[in-house]
This record gives sequence, structure tokens and C-alpha cells, in this order.
Amino acid sequence: MPYRDTKMVTARGQVHLRFTKRAAKIVHVFQCLIVSADAERSAMFEQAATEGGWKTYRCPDAATALQHIDRSLVQLAVVDLEGQPADAFRPVVDRLTATSGLLLIVCGNEGDIDEEVWVRQLGAWLYLPGVLDSSNIALLCGEAKHIAERLWKSNAADRPAPLSASPRTKRPK
Repeated sequence: MPYRDTKMVTARGQVHLRFTKRAAKIVHVFQCLIVSADAERSAMFEQAATEGGWKTYRCPDAATALQHIDRSLVQLAVVDLEGQPADAFRPVVDRLTATSGLLLIVCGNEGDIDEEVWVRQLGAWLYLPGVLDSSNIALLCGEAKHIAERLWKSNAADRPAPLSASPRTKRPK
């Protein structure tokens, strides 16, 4: 192997090692997306998620939420359908349920059976009709954080190992 090729491997390994050290510092930052058209309810869900240990992002409409989903990695999402037609946030709920490794809590309208069946068929983690305060939501957000941490750790085996950690092979003579 030419000398310049050995230098390239070493440089790539060093860059990757620096990247993994930087990534290790942000491992414990779990993000929660809150989608609600009602500012008061959005603030209530944000407080509950913050108490549960999440870094939160609030989106007032479907378009903003879809943009955030496209550019950020989110582990928990809370979508508030209370007082809204289900069609208003249908694209958001569809996209979130299609995302692997994401826990989705949908707070819906109490007594709307069609909405509940739709959300449950999509595979949301929780469907909560008629949510009035954040006390129980904070507990659920705390449990969601523990689940997200376990999911992250269990998926660590699927991630590629750092280049510098790979076993060295002997060069043929």
C-alpha cells in the first residue's frame, strides 16, 4: 500500500474519532415535537415534556411541523387534535407514524370514535382523548424518555463502529 493511502486512512479515522466524541456529548439530548394550534395547550404540553426531561419544539400548524420533521431527529411527538378537525394534522400524524424509533402521543377529541380508530390503526404509541391538564402527561413524557433511551441503546448495535476501533489487519509480506 502506498504511503499516501496509509495517511488517508489515518486522517479519516481521526476525523471519525473526533466526530464520535462530539456525538457522545449530545447523546442524551432527546427532542420532543409538540404540534398544537392552541397556544395555551401547546405551552401545557411543552411544560409536561420539559418536566419529563425532553428538549421541546413547538409547532402551531401542520406545515411548520412537517418542515421540522424533515430537518430534525425527533424521538417523541405530541400532536394535539383537541378542537381541530382530524384532517388539519392528518399529514403530520401520517408522517410521524411512518418514522421508525419515534414515540407518538395523540391527544384527541373526547367521544370521537372515528378519530380514535384512525390514530390507533396508524400505530401511535398513545391516544389520549380529552386531556385537560399536564400532570399525567408529564409522567408519560418521563416514561417515554426512558423508552427512547432504551431504544437508542438497543439500536447502538446497528450503528457502524468507529474506524479507529476496527481490528487491524496484517499486511501480506
